Amino acid sequence: MSNRMDRNRQFIYDLKSSIYCCRKIIEINMELEEMNHQILGISHNAPRLTRDQERNPLPMPTYSHTYTSPLALLEEITMKENEIEYYRRRINDCSIIEFLSITDQNILFDLYFHRINAYEVSRKYGYTRQGLYKHIYSELNKFI
Repeated sequence: MSNRMDRNRQFIYDLKSSIYCCRKIIEINMELEEMNHQILGISHNAPRLTRDQERNPLPMPTYSHTYTSPLALLEEITMKENEIEYYRRRINDCSIIEFLSITDQNILFDLYFHRINAYEVSRKYGYTRQGLYKHIYSELNKFI
């Protein structure tokens, strides 16, 4: 019995954290886009020279950016892609919600996505607060 309760708790934890996972995936995708621009060489323009620098016969210092080696940049991209896959797997762990009825899905979304007070959610769907949780756990036990 405790094993089933642990799985229910883990599912609810994953459901709560899926918002964070989505935000993290968006953030990492933006970083990946920036790195891909660096690989293509279009992330920076040539440095502009001042008039004094243009007249100076000595060579200009070289431009250095964060990644001196293209291999280091490729390794960083691979690490970011693996991180995205980790967050996608965590979101996919919540796929059990598809087997629930629409009403039960809405209850879970109201409780854990929109973070509406449990008393308000139970009043909205015609349950007591304890009855709401009993109903949700009994429905989850059918699929977990």
